[in-house]
Amino acid sequence: MTLSTTTLESRRRGLVTAAHALIRESGGAGFSMIQLAKRAGVSPATPYNLVGTKADLLRLVVRDEFAAFETRLATRLPGSPLAELEAAIDLVVKHYCAEPAFYRGLYAAMQGEHAAELRGMMLAEGQQLWCAMVRTAVDAGEIERVIDDEAFTEVLLRAMASTTEAWLAVNWSRKRFAQEMHLATRLLLLGVVTKTARSRITAEFESSRRTSARKPARTSRTAKL
Repeated sequence: MTLSTTTLESRRRGLVTAAHALIRESGGAGFSMIQLAKRAGVSPATPYNLVGTKADLLRLVVRDEFAAFETRLATRLPGSPLAELEAAIDLVVKHYCAEPAFYRGLYAAMQGEHAAELRGMMLAEGQQLWCAMVRTAVDAGEIERVIDDEAFTEVLLRAMASTTEAWLAVNWSRKRFAQEMHLATRLLLLGVVTKTARSRITAEFESSRRTSARKPARTSRTAKL
């Protein structure tokens, strides 16, 4: 019996969903294709027939995650290209904090058996998405072309990735994660944005510093005793 295109796509979608759940629950991508088939409720041969190899499956998972983020991006308020880039960076924190267990598993997988494939996929998808936003801000005159757009995007992505890895490793609160992401990325932008934007970002840092300085220091329980 020949299955319809709709049925095949539905089963493929089910495999991606099952892989997503297994990454979230197991904390990595060490599951087998047999485990995947069982979780998706299909025969052991179905993942190979519909998706291919484990690397092919992970590629679909990564693409699916970027598609979900792009859907979130479409809902942000319109603004200048630089404002939209900054809003997209801030949205990363919200997007990741919605499923910390999954991203912890995904980042752990980038240290395992499929590390090279996963890192390559994440870089390729990220470069395409973020470089487009960087280039738009450059073309609008809000970011100076100090280096190639692609090179600056790579540095920006490394800052975002390392901040995310620290959040997962240290288990920062969402607030701390947002603060660290803001600091890491805005410091980079300070070196390439126009004078007006530089003044605004500097003012934001100053405001944040003053707010922190006004907060009373916590008294430890030991000190009270």
